[in-house]
Parts: sequence; C-alpha cells; structure tokens
Amino acid sequence: MKVTGIVVEYNPFHNGHKYHIDKARELTDPDVLVAVCSGNYNQRGDISIIDKFQKTEAALNNGVDLVLELPYIFTLQNAYVFGKNAIDILNKCLVDTIVFGSETNNIDELKKYAELEVDVTRLKELMHDGNSYPKAYGLLSSCLYPNDILAVTYLKAIKDTDIKPVSIQRTNDYHDENLDIISSATAIRKAVKENKDISKATPITIEEPLFNEMLYPYIRNILFASSRKDLSDIFMMDEGIEGMLKENAIKYDTYDEFLDKSVSRRYTRSRIQRILMHMINQIKKEDVKNLPECDYVRVLGFNEKGRNLLKSLKDSDTKFVTQFKNIPEAYKDIEYKSSLVYSSLMKNQKEYMKKELKGPIIK
Repeated sequence: MKVTGIVVEYNPFHNGHKYHIDKARELTDPDVLVAVCSGNYNQRGDISIIDKFQKTEAALNNGVDLVLELPYIFTLQNAYVFGKNAIDILNKCLVDTIVFGSETNNIDELKKYAELEVDVTRLKELMHDGNSYPKAYGLLSSCLYPNDILAVTYLKAIKDTDIKPVSIQRTNDYHDENLDIISSATAIRKAVKENKDISKATPITIEEPLFNEMLYPYIRNILFASSRKDLSDIFMMDEGIEGMLKENAIKYDTYDEFLDKSVSRRYTRSRIQRILMHMINQIKKEDVKNLPECDYVRVLGFNEKGRNLLKSLKDSDTKFVTQFKNIPEAYKDIEYKSSLVYSSLMKNQKEYMKKELKGPIIK
C-alpha cells in the first residue's frame, strides 16, 4: 500500500489547501492520503477559526482519506517540536512520502539547512543584538520563510526514516491580506471579521468563527487574579515574562493593543500567544515534564481507504485511538481542558463536547 502524508492546520481550510491535496495526489499517486492536523489550536498560538471536526470534514470532502490529530501539547510549541511530532505520527502510519509547501521549493537547498548544526552561542548573540529567534535563525541559515522553516523541521525529522520528501511551490504570501481564489488563511480570517464574502477563496462556510480576542476577558481575569509565582508555573512562562503580561493586562483594554505592546524583539507574537493559550488552559510546566512518551494516535476521521490503512496497522505497537476515553490519561486531561476552554466560546458548548467525546467522522 502506497501512503502519502501531509501536515496541515486548516485555519481555515481554503482553495490553497485543496491545491496542496490535489498536487500531493498528482505527484505521488498514493493508495491512501493521510493528513496530520492540529486540532482547535494552531502552531502560532491562535485558536482555530473552525473546530477540529469542521477541519476533518473539509479534508475528507476534498481528497484526504485519513485525518489524525496532532495533540495540543505538540501543536502549541515551536516549529521543531510541531514538525518532529507530526512526522512521528506519519511514520507510525508507514507513510512513504510527505508532501509540503515551501517558498524556496528547492529540496536540495532545504536539505542543506536541515543538516546545519545551529551555533546556539551565535544564535543568542544575534538575539541580544535585537533579533527575534525566528529572525536570528534565518540570519544563521541565510533567509528562511515560514514554510521553509517548517520544511526544514520535516526534513530533520525524516532523516532516520524511509519517508521521501516532495516539495511544492507555495502559491501565495502567508501574510498577504488580499482576497482571491488562492488566498492566505490570514486574508480569509480578516475577511470573515469584516463580514466579507469568502466563497471564492474557500469551499467551506464559516458560521461561527472563533478568534483569540474572544478569550481576552478570561486572559485578563487570570492575569489580574494570579500571583507572579503561580503564573511562573505555566508551561513556557519563562524569563519573568509574567510580570510584563500582568502590567499590560491592566493597561490595555483590547487584545490587539495588549498583544502589540507585549511583542518585542525578545518575545515574538507567536511565542506570546502560545504562552497565553497554555495559561488559559492551565497547562503547567510540571504537567508537561511528567508526560509519558506519546504512544497513541487519535483518529479524527476516515473514508474506506483510510479504514483499510487503519486495519493494516492494527498489529503495530501504536494505539490508534477512535474513542476519546481511550486516550492515555495524562494527554486526555490536557485535551479535555483545552476543548472545554475552546468550546466555551461557542453558542452550544454541550453539542460540541458530545462530538469531542464520541468517535471519528466516517465517510
């Protein structure tokens, strides 16, 4: 069985993602196409505009055969942790090929970056000179764009596997806010906020969009009521950043103002947002430190081809979990808390949590 893998976020699903799926099929001609997808939160620290089951529906309706969830704790971290754990899931599915988009679209050049041993001392020097970590890393390895950086993490992760990499040209600028047939997720989210028609950019409809700023009242309450000591126990809350966040929560009434004033050369937007998500979900450093090795994969949805792949993997050492209750306890606690927080923004939280606790979407 020939199996191709992709790593996705779908915040939200749009025509560029459909293009990615179609090209992955065209270039690799797989029997099964597997997607590892972040759930209700995204790598850059955003809550997802659509929930994980809407993502799964969109993927299965547009050419993916099996959708697997990247756990919360691996999603809301840096690109290396995100990429490494996504590839680990694909490797457990015996994937032959991974197809990803990149701005450079040059596998040989990206492989050279993947072979680099980063000089941490030099990296710190660059950061002290006023560069953020992503920019400093880029300066060390010429200039890498966001999807190039993810591509490098995938290439590092597959180095000791039999997975073959295939790159496709990214067709638009990640930060481009213009709405077109192929538009960035950023542009679509902006258009949704402005109540504009997004139908030419995405095949899905978004009836109840969710945004980070909807969580800001709760973020402020936690920052107001928590001591610096309690905040310092939160995962990724390092270097005394809790003091600055507390001060800015008092000063600024809107999420955008708060975030703009919190971002600096030292703290990137993504890093601040990840910290805030861990804070609101009460993910403690000790919780993460004590997590056992992740030996399960959660199945969010599949069609007949996906079902056949799962059947072929039933004797493997990996537990392919189709019921929420069967997720290992330490991971289940994190997933449950974060799902409750996410769904608290919905009109019908109970209905959503029923979906969370029952089995996968089957096509």
